[in-house]
Parts: sequence; C-alpha cells; structure tokens
Amino acid sequence: MAGASQHSHAPDSAGEHKSRRLLRDHGLRCTTPRLAVLSVLDGSRDLGHLTVAQIQQRLASAGHGVDLTTVYRTVSTLVDANVLHALVIDERVTSYGLTDIPHHHAVCTRCGAIDEVPAAHLTVALAEARTGSRFALPDTAGLTLHGLCPACQQDSI
Repeated sequence: MAGASQHSHAPDSAGEHKSRRLLRDHGLRCTTPRLAVLSVLDGSRDLGHLTVAQIQQRLASAGHGVDLTTVYRTVSTLVDANVLHALVIDERVTSYGLTDIPHHHAVCTRCGAIDEVPAAHLTVALAEARTGSRFALPDTAGLTLHGLCPACQQDSI
C-alpha cells in the first residue's frame, strides 16, 4: 500500500482505503467527490441514511467544497453502480445508505426516522415474501417495516 493517494495530499486512512476498494470493485474511478460522499455515509452509519442535503452539509462542515449538484450526481452514480441504495419514504424525501452490509429498514410513521435492521434478522421474512409473492427476490431485496421509533413511542405514553 502506497502512502499518498493520487487525489489527496494525505495518506490513505483505513476508511478511504475501504472506499477506494469498494469503488474499484464496482468498476468506478476513485474521484474526490465519490470518496468524500462515501466517507460521510460511512462515518454516519449510526444515523442511518442521509438525504443529499444532509450529505452536502456534512461535507461542508468537514471542509469539502462539494456543491449540491455534485452530490446529487455522485449519489446517482453510486446508486446506479449499487454502491448505495436510495430509500424513498414518501414522494418528497429520498435518503441514501451504503449497500456493503446487507440490511432492511424500519421507518417511523410519525417522524420519518429510519433505522437499519440487519438482514440476518429478517431472513425468514424474506423467504416468506418470496413464497407469498411468487417474485424472484434476491437476498439484497429491501424490506421496509413501518412503525413508531423509540422517541415517538415515548411521546405516545
């Protein structure tokens, strides 16, 4: 592993190395915006998925001068390459998450919060969905569960 990357002045971090490998594995070049977007999403896993505006805001806070149009183009390219997936909660909001760890989604019907559910926890449900729908659903098929998040459950008490 060489110390400095072609597109950056600092040595590759473990996260950047992982992002570079992920892009290359999907046949994509390692551009600065792609690496920056992946870094934001990887560093925000505890927050779940992020919207384009949230990604751009975090990039700006980190000192990256990536404009909103570039973020839109970048996430679109990454979704097309199956590096990211887009989760549309309603017709107004799309959020994005990494596809490297198989997962499904739980969405709060009150506040819109999204939580990732490890795919291993829903393997039986996915198998039942295949049988019940007669669709050929891959292991990466996304299940979206709707309910109340912990905060909204507390508000209901």
